Amino acid sequence: MRVKLVFIALVAWMGAWAQTVVDEQVSPTRYDYSQVARQITAGCDTKYEQARAIYRWLCDNISYDTSYSIFTADECWDNRRGVCQAYSELYYRLAEAVGLKTLIIRGEAKPADGERESHAWVFAIVEGESTGIMIDPTWGAGSVSGSVFTRSENDNSWFHIDPYWLIFTHFPEDEAYQLLPQPVSREQFDALPAIKPFWGEYGFDAKQVLDRCMKGNGDYPTLYQSGVGVLRLAELPEQHTLRVGESYRFAVQKLQQCEVALIDNVKHGDWQLHGDTYYMEYMPTAAGDLHLGFKQDGGQRYSTVAEYEVAQPSAADLARLEKANPMLMPEVTGLANFDAAALAKYGIDGGQLLAAVRSGEVTGLPVFYATKGDCAIDAMPLNGTLHTGQSYTFTLRPRNGVKWAVINEDTWHRTWNVDAASGAMTMTVAPDKPGKLVLAVQLQDGGTYEYCIAFTVE
Repeated sequence: MRVKLVFIALVAWMGAWAQTVVDEQVSPTRYDYSQVARQITAGCDTKYEQARAIYRWLCDNISYDTSYSIFTADECWDNRRGVCQAYSELYYRLAEAVGLKTLIIRGEAKPADGERESHAWVFAIVEGESTGIMIDPTWGAGSVSGSVFTRSENDNSWFHIDPYWLIFTHFPEDEAYQLLPQPVSREQFDALPAIKPFWGEYGFDAKQVLDRCMKGNGDYPTLYQSGVGVLRLAELPEQHTLRVGESYRFAVQKLQQCEVALIDNVKHGDWQLHGDTYYMEYMPTAAGDLHLGFKQDGGQRYSTVAEYEVAQPSAADLARLEKANPMLMPEVTGLANFDAAALAKYGIDGGQLLAAVRSGEVTGLPVFYATKGDCAIDAMPLNGTLHTGQSYTFTLRPRNGVKWAVINEDTWHRTWNVDAASGAMTMTVAPDKPGKLVLAVQLQDGGTYEYCIAFTVE
């Protein structure tokens, strides 16, 4: 969230005295940056626009020095690379050349949870003598992994940083530069997760997130920047660890055309649209990772926006899951050929199936084919493997399909007993040939039959 912040408490050092103090901290220069600074800020009508233009130029043109040897503005200008001190000094010199007052803030930062390193960033005075913004051109430029610098693509999250976001990752030597009504202690800073300002672009409120973390409730999911500008996260579980059998609500708004899904061991894309918001109720069924992701039209892979961990289920978790939806119990979902959508389509009772699995009657499911044929199945063998000479009963109530048949290799069974009141069709078949037994449907008179469900006969 980028809002104008008026820091009355800092007025005392916002004048010539402050400028003199900063001059003593910045390395001497042998260059006149006036011409290049005017080029960079050409067309800017306000100090704020100048501050943004200088930030963007540094992000787009200066690389991080992975040899950690370039610290001054002049070296940074000559080599087009530098460490955080060099980024900040070059920002200072370019700003100075157009009359934009800045301070270099020194302290520590944590790029990831548990890590800390010395760091420098910038405070720019963009209006009057007391209104300023925090800027980190180093982190805005990109990231470093080992000895490799990767430039970010137009990342503005480190310009005009809300202090409530900044304190998660930046701890200034002087607590006055936290710019918070209640400063955070070093111990509190160390305990905070390394949440980045881009969370605000997803719709999170910085102060609310900080207040919750300060109260010890900082188990947020892991968020990635990939979806910024693509999605707004209207609602989602605010804890990283989810429980089997609990129901969680996700709600997203699409800022660009894309496909959104929840992905565990399968992809869940059955969103409900209300207004401009897509909703989904999701219940974890097994331990593992859960990702909220998106892919653009034509994309091949989903980019992760939020990542969760589903904990190993306790006995209470499994009891809750069985009560809510026995079809999703691990004993059922672990069966060969398990297809939740197909079982729901045919109206298979989850409690009945779970009982059959626990009794040993069902060790694997039949194969479900994608077909337009539709019926409610009141009775059928649930195990995917049948045996010759044994009798099996099929009872179904067609929703569409002209004719239905049971086919055991080349033997067709098409004679059904039809209940006039309910329309239910019943047939008992004793397969006599090993191979395949199939429930098939004819969708129009004279048409071919489509396979719906297939069993193996031994």
